[in-house]
Amino acid sequence: MYKYIQIIKDVISREFEEEWFEFKENWFESHGIGEYISALSNSAAICRKDFAYLIWGINDDNHEVVGTTFDFRKNVKNEPLEHYLARQLTPDTTFSFNEITYEGKRLVVLEVPKAKNMPPFN
Repeated sequence: MYKYIQIIKDVISREFEEEWFEFKENWFESHGIGEYISALSNSAAICRKDFAYLIWGINDDNHEVVGTTFDFRKNVKNEPLEHYLARQLTPDTTFSFNEITYEGKRLVVLEVPKAKNMPPFN
């Protein structure tokens, strides 16, 4: 998890969000998360980054670490969110949700690898 601590330190120190990372506090919309995975994967490739990140628990405006109640283990249409998302992405895109504690607050980091091809989200 040290890797994610370093990434968080880096991205919150930047003045603005960039194409390859995005902050949310508690937002949840399953289809929207799938669209973010596709967009972030493409952005990582364009920005020449190996990975892109959607990080829950950071304020979008001031980059303050606030923590999150976002639950990536939630079921969507009677299946785990991760399975739902993986089934919707074409071509297959390996992504991972990672829960960490930073400054005493719970954060969730969605790590998305750069696109080999530009994957659409159905």
